[in-house]
Amino acid sequence: MVGRAGTLAALVVCAFGLVTLSACGDSGAPAEDTATRTEAKLSNKLRHDTVVRVDAASGRVRAVIPVGLDPRLITTASGQVWTASRDDGTLSRVDPATGHAITVEVGEAVGFAVAGGDLWVAAHGNRLLRMDGASGAEKRSLRLARAPVFALQDAGFPVVGRGSLWLTVPKLGEASAPQSLWRVDPSTGKVLAKLPIGVNPTPPLADGRYIWMISRPPSAPGELTRIDMASGTSTDVPVGLFPWGLAAGAGSVWVGHIAPHEVWRLNPSSAKPTAKIAVDGEVRSVGFGGGFAWVLAGTSLLRVDPATNEVNRIVRLKSPSGVGGPSVLVYLDGSVWVSVE
Repeated sequence: MVGRAGTLAALVVCAFGLVTLSACGDSGAPAEDTATRTEAKLSNKLRHDTVVRVDAASGRVRAVIPVGLDPRLITTASGQVWTASRDDGTLSRVDPATGHAITVEVGEAVGFAVAGGDLWVAAHGNRLLRMDGASGAEKRSLRLARAPVFALQDAGFPVVGRGSLWLTVPKLGEASAPQSLWRVDPSTGKVLAKLPIGVNPTPPLADGRYIWMISRPPSAPGELTRIDMASGTSTDVPVGLFPWGLAAGAGSVWVGHIAPHEVWRLNPSSAKPTAKIAVDGEVRSVGFGGGFAWVLAGTSLLRVDPATNEVNRIVRLKSPSGVGGPSVLVYLDGSVWVSVE
């Protein structure tokens, strides 16, 4: 559980008040974190439609990088950070070496997944595009059907696992209808299987032999499903009332929750929790990197130590004015990259 007295007590406010950093050293003792003038200026620029680079060791904001509108997805490929825009479906590629982002036009892009150093992007309503993860150059285009099978903000989230592409496919125009998970041959685009899944799925997670997927029935508790990629069988996994956010690391699957305010650590084989970690705020995203689980809870970025199942660092990220705020995260090369809608 969260170490409340030591970890949560020490809050240090940066120069402009937009980023609050709370850091604990590896020993667990609170450590004061003083931002430099340059870092304070970066903090002042925290705003919508950006990616914030947070140093994983110190908790300091190193860069605030403008990207496309409402970056709802984030991932990494070939040492680059990629985001997808909610409003226009474009992709943005962030080069960590330069701190600059460029827009990559692929048509109406819905979701993406990583395969080696490449991206698979669901685009144009009925295609899966294989793109070079370093440059965005298109390598292959697979047409799944003659007519559109997914649409912007509707579904179409791919994941790669067991030599196949897996894609969430909705019933177009029926937001409250159960969807399907298509298994696609990445060489030919042939649809090998169609498995029933829940309503309004979030991007799935592939880890080992399983795909993990959260669905969100309207006016009902959220659901977590584990799908065996070899057999196609699915298992409903008991979780909290409103699961949100999935990650894999340290031999576990990590499930964030909007309600209750917790992160559950699951054994992948038994699908049973081995720890329930209380956090302050609704969980927006979960990631893993550098030996730690990382959690966006409310307006804070939290670091969870798998050795103790405790939060041992807090980075306060105050949302910009208006709708939106920190939404999803990914880890790359000693930094946590947080998209801000």
